[in-house]
Amino acid sequence: MRNADLQVSQPYEKKSFLFDYTLSFRNKLPGIALVFMIGVLANSLGKDFPLIGGAVIAIIIGILVRNFLRIPAVYTEGISYTLKTLLKTAIVLLGFGLSYASIFQLGYEAILLVIIAVLSGILFTFILAKLFKLGGNIPILVSLGTAICGATAIVTSSPIVRAKEEETAYAINTIFAFNVLAVLFYPLIGHLFSMPDDIFGMWAGVAIHDTSSVVAAGYSYSSAAGDTSVVIKLIRTLMLVPVTLILSIIISMRSKGSTTNKVKMSKVFPTFILFFAGAVAINTIFSLPTSLTSVTDGVAKFLILMVMASVGLGTDFKKIKSVGLRPLFVGLISSIMMGILTLTIILVLY
Repeated sequence: MRNADLQVSQPYEKKSFLFDYTLSFRNKLPGIALVFMIGVLANSLGKDFPLIGGAVIAIIIGILVRNFLRIPAVYTEGISYTLKTLLKTAIVLLGFGLSYASIFQLGYEAILLVIIAVLSGILFTFILAKLFKLGGNIPILVSLGTAICGATAIVTSSPIVRAKEEETAYAINTIFAFNVLAVLFYPLIGHLFSMPDDIFGMWAGVAIHDTSSVVAAGYSYSSAAGDTSVVIKLIRTLMLVPVTLILSIIISMRSKGSTTNKVKMSKVFPTFILFFAGAVAINTIFSLPTSLTSVTDGVAKFLILMVMASVGLGTDFKKIKSVGLRPLFVGLISSIMMGILTLTIILVLY
C-alpha cells in the first residue's frame, strides 16, 4: 500500500513543482517586460546621447515612471527579480570576456586597496552615524552598507545584529539615493579629470556602494573601466564573509554565547562569484573567439540597462524623504568621504 501511495505522490509532486515554477515565472513576467522595454528605449537613446549613456537614461526613465506614474503591484516581483538575479547573470556573462592574466595585472595592491577602504569606511561611517545620533542598529547597518556592498550587506547583517524590519528598511533608504547619484556623477568626474580607464575602474569598484551601480558607472565610462570595476567590486563583496563572521562572534560574546545569530556560510558567501570565476577560467584556458565574447558582452550590457531600469523603478522619493535629513547627511558625507579616501589610496598605490 505504501509503494502505491509513493507512486501516486511522485507524479503529483512533479506536477506541483512544475505548476509552482510556471506560476512564479508568470508573476515575474510583467515586471521583466517593463524593465525590458525601458532597457530597449534607454539603449536607443544612449546611442543618440553617448555623453549621458544608456545606464543613466535607464535610471532616469525608471525614476520618472516610479514617481509620476502609478505602478501596479503585479510588476513588483519581476522588477525585484531583475535587480537581484539578472544582475548576477550579467556579471557572470562579463566573465567570459576576461582572463586571469588581465585580473592579476591589478596586483596585490588591489586587495590592499579593498581592505583599507572597507575597514576605514566601516569605522568612519559608524562614528559619523553615532555623532548624528542615529539609534539602534542603524549605525552598524549603514556603515556596512556604505563600506561593502550596499543593500546586500545590510540585509545579510540584519539578522546577525537582530535588527528590526524598520531598521533594515531605514538603513537601505539612507544609502539608496547615493547609489543612483554615483552612476550619474562618477563618470562625469572621471572625464573631468581625464582619469585612465584602470584608475577609474578601481575607483568606481571600491567607492560606490551597490554592485549594480558599480557596473553601470564602470561601463558608462568605458569597457576597460567596467571590466576593472567588476573585479574590484567582487573582491570587495567577498569582504562580506569575514566581516559578518567577526560581527557574529562579537554579538555572540555580548549575548553570552547565544546561538541565535550565528552565521551560515551558505547564506553569506556570494556563490555567483564562483560562476564568474568559472567563466573567466574558461576564457583563460580556451581563449574564446571574439565572435562569442562579443555576444556575451552585448547581452550582459543590455541586462545591465534592465537592472538600472529596475533601480530607477525602486527609487521612491517619498520613502527617501521619510528617512529624514540626519540619515541623509550621514549617507552624503560618508559617500563623499569614501570617494575622496579611495581615490587618494589608489593614486598612492598606483
